[in-house]
Amino acid sequence: MRLVRSTLILLILIAVPQAFACSQIPSGTIFEVRLVQPVSSYNAKKGATVRGIVLESPYCNGDPILPINTPVVGTVIAVHRVGLGLVHETASLQIEFSQIMPAGNPALPIHGEVQLVENARETTKKGVIHGIRGTETPQGEISSRLKNLPSWNLYPDPFLMGFKLLFPIFPEPEIYLPAGTDFRVVLKDDVPLPEGYVEPEPLPTLNSDESRMLSVTLNELPARTLDKNSREADIIDVAFVGSRELLEQSFTAARWKHSDTLSRHTVLHQFDSFLTNSNYSTAPMSRQTLNGRTPDLMLEKGLDSYEKRDHVRIWAVNSEPQEGPVWVGAAVRETGASLSVKQKGFMHHVSPDLDEEREVILRDFDAAGCVASAGLVEKTDARHAVINATREVLRTDGNVLVIALKPCDTSREVKDSPRFRPGSRFTRFVRKEILIVRSDLLRANVIYAAFDLAMISVKAEHRTAAERAALRSVDLTSESSAAVQIPAVHAANRP
Repeated sequence: MRLVRSTLILLILIAVPQAFACSQIPSGTIFEVRLVQPVSSYNAKKGATVRGIVLESPYCNGDPILPINTPVVGTVIAVHRVGLGLVHETASLQIEFSQIMPAGNPALPIHGEVQLVENARETTKKGVIHGIRGTETPQGEISSRLKNLPSWNLYPDPFLMGFKLLFPIFPEPEIYLPAGTDFRVVLKDDVPLPEGYVEPEPLPTLNSDESRMLSVTLNELPARTLDKNSREADIIDVAFVGSRELLEQSFTAARWKHSDTLSRHTVLHQFDSFLTNSNYSTAPMSRQTLNGRTPDLMLEKGLDSYEKRDHVRIWAVNSEPQEGPVWVGAAVRETGASLSVKQKGFMHHVSPDLDEEREVILRDFDAAGCVASAGLVEKTDARHAVINATREVLRTDGNVLVIALKPCDTSREVKDSPRFRPGSRFTRFVRKEILIVRSDLLRANVIYAAFDLAMISVKAEHRTAAERAALRSVDLTSESSAAVQIPAVHAANRP
């Protein structure tokens, strides 16, 4: 019996270190990559090299495997450009990441497939990035298809056709991903780690004294912001410790931009971006208040879609602890946009996962070298699920992510790419005319218009049903979770 017991203890002692040691990154692991060079369907060639950096590390046993800004190398596997539009109406681009090169360690061969392009109007399926159709705009849907619903005639309105040909409202159909584009990448195979692989140092956490002081400060504030009609809107989910100069420097280094103020010009710019399905990187944000005060800063980050962006409203807190001034913010990711009858105007739809959005800010600041320490502090009056002013669900763990700032590392800056212009102005005009006529020949008829209207109705019904189900699932009496003093981890990689 003693021999059996001794043998079991020996086996446990041998097995425990192996259970906790990380010998490989398992397939299916998700991580984030940021491009450091532009790539486009217009001029990329099959086999061309694509370079990026690790924006958020893959995790193993709850620990990050790679340092932020580790170089990543990929290859263009396939590419189809629109050209003049004679062959293809849409562009496609397939990039596969094949190697990670951590400093002080051997290169890691990987099979990384692009799962998502962040804040992009393009869609991704099975690793292939699919561009939009240039005629797939609100103007195109109304004038080319829905208007022709009761008619068999392809061109019932010559004045409308003349306007479309002379003044086409037409987004760029070629795929263009500038430096700074963020990819969500999934590993298709296990990645063995070499023996003696050195894992990166974790991000410093808040100490107990900092957490205690910040908890007092944060819990003196309301948990929610209010919209212009005094309805509860967003949730306070992020906080920053540092001067205004440090805060603005950090957002600039992280590639976020200040929001424009609302004016006639910006309203027209928003409408144009909506019609052309293009980005407005400094679009105005709706008015919200905290304790009766408007935000001191409003910042956002997008790529090439007016519908999708990360944004945050920030207020200064009238308190200056030893570590520096405190700022609190409500961060939300917008995932879609539409004209709403209920809201009597244009509205954005938001992602319900606020925890993921606050982590976007942390990873952007960390990549820019602006984070001294970070951690989660409990907001005692926060709820796990709430309904915002536009009747959409927001979910959170009830904590506020606190980021203590430091001067950013300017050597990590990703330089902006030049403006993308595929071909000459005359070539682009000819392509527009070809694509408009081609689309009308296929779609400007009663059959396709009826099909299009049916699809719009089905999608609207599915969206409405999903919204109703989400509203029913909200438990407004949920209790806040306990405070956890660790840096936030991406939702897809949380252990």
